[in-house]
Amino acid sequence: MDLNLVGKTALVMASSQGLGKAVATELVREGTNVMISSRNTKKLKKVQEELNAIGKGQVSFYTADITKKEDIQQLVKETQKVFGSVDILINNAGGPPSGSFEDFSDEDWENAFQLNLLSYIRAVREVLPD
Repeated sequence: MDLNLVGKTALVMASSQGLGKAVATELVREGTNVMISSRNTKKLKKVQEELNAIGKGQVSFYTADITKKEDIQQLVKETQKVFGSVDILINNAGGPPSGSFEDFSDEDWENAFQLNLLSYIRAVREVLPD
């Protein structure tokens, strides 16, 4: 499928495995340059090699914890430094640990809020044009 994404740049958060990796893979197949990110440098290096082997879009990675505002800011800056811009933002996160409602502590809820809402808001804010 041709989505006219050749030469565009995508930032895919939490993309060393699972849904994020699958989205990054499809974007690369479309010829999109992709910045992948997660907290695991070893996994990111492996995924970068796999995706660059596709031979279409370029792939780079940046290790970041998206629950930290400073990490998101640096991730966006690095994406812009490497590729010149961010045309597509894929907000993705691994999600809170599984469990029942009554088993979640206040700390679990705060961590889920940081990961699944506040990180998305911060990422959108960082990629908006000045």
